[in-house]
Amino acid sequence: MIINLNATGRAGDVVRAFGVKLRASTVVRDELLADRFSGRNDAQLAAALVDEKLLEFVELDEQAEDIFASLISGSAADTLDDGEAATLAVGAVSGHTVVIDERKALRIAADRFAVMQVLATADIFCSERVVAALGAKQVGDLIFNSLAGARMFVPERHHAAVVDLLGARAAECHSLPAALRQAAGFLT
Repeated sequence: MIINLNATGRAGDVVRAFGVKLRASTVVRDELLADRFSGRNDAQLAAALVDEKLLEFVELDEQAEDIFASLISGSAADTLDDGEAATLAVGAVSGHTVVIDERKALRIAADRFAVMQVLATADIFCSERVVAALGAKQVGDLIFNSLAGARMFVPERHHAAVVDLLGARAAECHSLPAALRQAAGFLT
């Protein structure tokens, strides 16, 4: 989620518009420090959110460590990478809503943490708060940047809204399902 926010170029504006302070595990912070593939410095961009008091990194406590370990150990079909596992562990222990975009993590969250509220980054972008604060055109630009720059996953519940916000640019967003782009008349 932090990578998708960073890809917008306006992460702080989005978080302020949504009206929350984000919490992420120090495991996520460490992954951001190690990732150099995007061409952005996601660790530095996340640090700016911390400086603005819009993001806080938290350590895993003992209970969260146990959950984390159970999410990274086992068969490939039932395990997650460290960032998603830490996010679910923090959410499970704290009772807070988590934001996850990876499909396998969404499935595992539904199976193992049925009462946990899970959002996708698209839920934030498409929220009434963010659209009202930033305007539909700006939100379309943010979504485009996230799709193009971070290959953001968009849940089916937001497909129509995202295509409406993107317009013809949807054809350039290869992380959107081809069938969606084709059905929208944008795939050539």
